[in-house]
Amino acid sequence: MNTTSHQIIAFDMDGTFLTDDKKFNRPLFEQVLQTFKRQGRRLVVASGDPLECLQRYFPNEQDQLTIIAENGAQIVENGQEILTKTLDPHLAHKVINYLVHTMHIEPVISGHRQGYFPKDASPATINHLAFYYPTHQLVDNFDQLPDDQFFQIYFLVRDDQIENAVQKLTAQFGNQLVVTPSGNGSMDLTNPGINKGWALTQLLNRWGQSRKDLVAFGDGGNDVTMLQLSELSYAMPNGGETVHAVATKEAVADNNHDGVLKTIQTQLL
Repeated sequence: MNTTSHQIIAFDMDGTFLTDDKKFNRPLFEQVLQTFKRQGRRLVVASGDPLECLQRYFPNEQDQLTIIAENGAQIVENGQEILTKTLDPHLAHKVINYLVHTMHIEPVISGHRQGYFPKDASPATINHLAFYYPTHQLVDNFDQLPDDQFFQIYFLVRDDQIENAVQKLTAQFGNQLVVTPSGNGSMDLTNPGINKGWALTQLLNRWGQSRKDLVAFGDGGNDVTMLQLSELSYAMPNGGETVHAVATKEAVADNNHDGVLKTIQTQLL
């Protein structure tokens, strides 16, 4: 099937484009990218991960890609940052103060310049976080925040404390923040209305195109908004129920078997 009318293809990374061990089929990706370049079409990386982490996967292709990082809060087109939506600084300070002093939780902060981790976190935790934030700073005291802008705030809680944490933060900050459990005991605090679908809408407006020109691939809850936006959307076979409920199709293979690239190759070129 040739569907070159679909000018923009957006894909999530973890669980979608990347295998479970954070790899992808580079020869096939290069082939698809060069075909898109000849056809004047666009590939968009759309992830919740920080920009610096995403850029490492594409060291030689950044001038040919658009990258949506931080779940829609940062967009880089052909290596140039074109949009950022950070938390209000006063709100960010209030939230962090509430987490530290009322809930007794030390957060991880995703900053525009780098990531910020609690200094007393375990070596294993710091190692894990450093994969996503190659540039980072260990923070002694969250009462004195670094001079930076913050995209998102994260923290970890036990599974049996998730509901209580959501209730406390929602009661305290109402509609100023979105409080989202993102799996494995991780909680994300983000700007309301800022998500992958919102970011892709900004790009469609910028490029003078519409949702009928867009195809999206995803596997998890933070992909739902871009799958709903796309006229044609693919759930990964390994994806969750919410993704399959909104996607119009299923990719031809899962993330560990080049599902995104093989679907593009067989159905979208």
